[in-house]
Amino acid sequence: MRYVFWSIVFFWWVMDFYVLVLKRNSYSKILDKQSKYVLTAFILTGVLLAILPEDFRAVWRVREFGPLQCAGTMVLAMGITIRLTAILTLGDCFAPDIVVSSDKRLVQKGLYKRIRHPSYTGEIVAFIGLGIVFQHIPSSIFVSLLPTLGFVYRAIMEERKLAEEFGEQFLGYKKRTRMFI
Repeated sequence: MRYVFWSIVFFWWVMDFYVLVLKRNSYSKILDKQSKYVLTAFILTGVLLAILPEDFRAVWRVREFGPLQCAGTMVLAMGITIRLTAILTLGDCFAPDIVVSSDKRLVQKGLYKRIRHPSYTGEIVAFIGLGIVFQHIPSSIFVSLLPTLGFVYRAIMEERKLAEEFGEQFLGYKKRTRMFI
């Protein structure tokens, strides 16, 4: 099971590297870039604090895979699946920055029909799964909580920009949906 866990983590990192670094589109309007850096700082801080306990190797070694670690691995995989589904639903509208697509449309299909930020929800769920696998309470808290705070901040910034850009259309969408699960 340990190899399954590390394979899932590797896929997650490769997927995020692709969508955040390599996937570039031409957008008509970039609304915000700064919140991406704040989010990255929260994620990196959470991960670094998670791996710096007295014996940080114990955290990453993930000694034995019991029922809790298997459950954490399933939660991690579920989060990655949610994120990937959200990215595929957005298609060319997905971007690492907060942008408006050239055809200026507010996507409200698939997961976006019920949740305004399914991509961020997937990442939050994945980090919670990672925290469950760790079996080290301080590390689990850091790796789950700090990225969550970063995604909440990013979602708030994104919603401000979308409200400015789409006005009543976004406000109506906001009333019908939840920010996260």
